[in-house]
Amino acid sequence: MTITVYQRTYPVKDAPVSMSVVPFASGQRCTFPVGDKVYEAKYTEVRIVVPDEAKVDVLRNRVTWGEGKGRVHSTAKEVLDLALAGNAGFRLAG
Repeated sequence: MTITVYQRTYPVKDAPVSMSVVPFASGQRCTFPVGDKVYEAKYTEVRIVVPDEAKVDVLRNRVTWGEGKGRVHSTAKEVLDLALAGNAGFRLAG
């Protein structure tokens, strides 16, 4: 199964990064001030292959998978880290 992780970044060193499994509001404008400059957020979508039983919980902004006491609840950042590390069942979609 493939999910989309939405990422908001700024083109300046040490700026915050925001990640979500729920799309950001399309009309929302986000800026980050540094000194005399104000930077506009850049939005990107990252497609990730996750285990087939994974579900996106839009109310909690989490991805869940597994069953019973082994059920895992992860943030968008954690899911991206699993894909980048090549953990079983997770990878970046080509």
